[in-house]
Amino acid sequence: MSVRLCVLGSGSSGNATLIVAPDTRLLIDCGFSGDEIAARMAGTGAAWESLDAVLLTHTHQDHIRATAVRACLEHEVTLFCHTTHAAQLDGRRHFRKLVAAGLVKTYDSLVPFKLPGGAQARALPVPHDCPRTFGFRLEFHGEHGHPRRVAYLADLGHWTPALTESVGDVDLLAIESNHDEEMERNSRRHADLIERVLGPYGHLSNRQAAEALATLRAHDRVPRQIVLLHLSRECNLPRLAYRAANQALGQRSGTAIFVTRQDRPGSVLEV
Repeated sequence: MSVRLCVLGSGSSGNATLIVAPDTRLLIDCGFSGDEIAARMAGTGAAWESLDAVLLTHTHQDHIRATAVRACLEHEVTLFCHTTHAAQLDGRRHFRKLVAAGLVKTYDSLVPFKLPGGAQARALPVPHDCPRTFGFRLEFHGEHGHPRRVAYLADLGHWTPALTESVGDVDLLAIESNHDEEMERNSRRHADLIERVLGPYGHLSNRQAAEALATLRAHDRVPRQIVLLHLSRECNLPRLAYRAANQALGQRSGTAIFVTRQDRPGSVLEV
């Protein structure tokens, strides 16, 4: 069995990504209602009762919803989060019940930890305006004993050299490409929101994502698959995000680029 990834939805209204591997089934974030996640998973053949874990990147509402936490409780799905997240979520009723049921496990920044089934994860700190925001580097047992590596990086204000080192050998990189900078500056959004999005702890623009990919290319470390995440519906267009990423990769063959959407799941990708 191969490792498969499906972005169930990505954007400011909700984020969740399904990964099905021989050794585990998990979600990265649960930013839709429990029922909405179930409906979006149904097309892939997955369901809440088949999941082993949810990995939480940070506690903004578009990454964790109360009814999704309740679904974790109902179906005995373990939630992995940082200790800071646990403290932030402690006042929420369903989260407290999840803790009481022994279904919350904490991870530390940059320290490898095991997922149910033996897959390995590492939380990668990223610059964002929510305390302790992380991406993930995941390693699964693939077919014929070959490991499959995935990195997921959304909600980050700028790229860092440490990220280049951490994701340089992955097979699939899911990276934020939130906005076109000109569209963002010319939008009707409040000035404070524009400043936040464009700031160093906001969201990665098409240009910044392209520069990150160009950096990986310069190190000869471009993954076979690139997934563009968290596109703004107001201040971006899929073709702009795709074009920026494609130009950054130049004429490199064998690299496929996929653009995700907020309103529906993307393709099921084999890693």
